[in-house]
Amino acid sequence: MNHGRNLLLCALALTTVSCSGFRRWPWSSTHRLPEPMKASVSPLPQGDIEAVLPGPEEVLVVRHADPVEVRPAGSPAPFPLSFYKNKLRMKAGSAVYGAPGSRLEVLWPNGMYIVMFGQGSGLVASPSRGEPSFSIRQLDRAEVYFRTNEEVELLGGARLTSDGGPFMLDHPRPQILRVHNRGKSEGRVAFRDEVYVLDPGMSVDLALLTSGGAPFSGNPGLQTVEGPGFPLSWAGAVDVQANPNAVVVRSSGEHEVHALGLKLRMDREETAIFEGNPPAAPMPPDPQTQPVKKP
Repeated sequence: MNHGRNLLLCALALTTVSCSGFRRWPWSSTHRLPEPMKASVSPLPQGDIEAVLPGPEEVLVVRHADPVEVRPAGSPAPFPLSFYKNKLRMKAGSAVYGAPGSRLEVLWPNGMYIVMFGQGSGLVASPSRGEPSFSIRQLDRAEVYFRTNEEVELLGGARLTSDGGPFMLDHPRPQILRVHNRGKSEGRVAFRDEVYVLDPGMSVDLALLTSGGAPFSGNPGLQTVEGPGFPLSWAGAVDVQANPNAVVVRSSGEHEVHALGLKLRMDREETAIFEGNPPAAPMPPDPQTQPVKKP
């Protein structure tokens, strides 16, 4: 009698537990097409961990306004900084991320600092390996202060160098980065084949090109000629003719031409004309400022 009662209770318990399963129709899986996606790479790549190796330099990251995330050097994923633990020491090779509405600060032991406002991200690089102190990958607005001729890689690849500041970085339009010098020391912006000197109070708008704005490395094998307001360098089989208003380049074989921020390679017998702003003629002396000759 007890044995039959126990069997009945077990059957009722199993029925009660599986009631929700019987309500689902159909009872088997219907996933047939398309088949579940398979990973094309296994294991998954490590992202920028291998591209940016850890370095000996150390910085302090401070979260002033949420949300801010950090990825220490060698770590595969970032984590947020909370309100009760808003400071963290990290080594070169680490990354910082800020979402809209955030404010984060990166401080170096010598007094250099970068404050990023809003959405932005960057990498702490290693100057001991010839890299800039910081590399900006995404930016809404930022403030940079230098101490001893440090270098920062700007959005797009251009390099900003100074021994003072602050410098304000703004991203007013998708294809424009604005650099404004609000300090008392001059700054230098290396953009492709040009170096712009920013005196106190000056600003410059840099184009965010698809090919990047990183400075060109010098090639000692290039010949150079001065055009109307710009230099032109070339190597290979080209005929170069400079006049006061333009530089005319005609191709006759393999070559490479650098001018006005471009690297140009043409087909045989093609011609390129580089025009610029010729130097302004000297102003005539003002007769009112000339000394009066006595008779």
